Amino acid sequence: MGAERTLAAAQTVYADKIVNATDLNRRCKDVLNEAWDHCVTIVRNDQTFALMRRELVAQIIDNLAHLQKAFDVLQTVTRVLQGEPIDPANPDEWVTVLNPVDLRTMAKEIYSACGHAQRGEVPWEEFDALVHEWEESAWAARSPEVKAAFNAQPGEEPLSSPPIGTTDE
Repeated sequence: MGAERTLAAAQTVYADKIVNATDLNRRCKDVLNEAWDHCVTIVRNDQTFALMRRELVAQIIDNLAHLQKAFDVLQTVTRVLQGEPIDPANPDEWVTVLNPVDLRTMAKEIYSACGHAQRGEVPWEEFDALVHEWEESAWAARSPEVKAAFNAQPGEEPLSSPPIGTTDE
C-alpha cells in the first residue's frame, strides 16, 4: 500500500483542481474535501498556493531526500571513476575504496532501486538497505583484519588459547 501511495502522490501534485481565493472563502468545506483526494491550487492575484494533505507533502519530501542521497552517492562515484580527489569530509567518501567494476555495479543497482522506489514498486527502505550494504562492504574492505583474512593462506590453523585473565580478589 505504501508503494501505491508514493506513486499516487507523484501523479496528483499537479493533476489538481484550481480554485480562486473567493471560491475558497465561499466553499471552504468543499475545497478541503477536494484537497483530501488531490492537490488544490488556490489562485489569489498573481500568486498560487498548493493545498494538500500533510501526508502527501511528507511523501514528497521523503522522495526528495532519497533522490538527493542517490544523487550524492552517484556524483561521488562519478568523480572517483574520473580520478578526481574526494574530500575526506564527504559523507560518501567510503566509495573511494571500491574498485571501478564494483563502482559501476553499485551505480547500476542504485539507479535501478531508486527508479523502482520512485515509481512506487518497492518501498524506499529497499534503496536504503542497498546503499547501506555497499557502504558496509566498503568499510569492511578498509579493515586490516578483513584484508588479512582474505590474504591468508587457505588451510586450517590451530586457534590460539585465549589469555587467562587474572582476578584481583
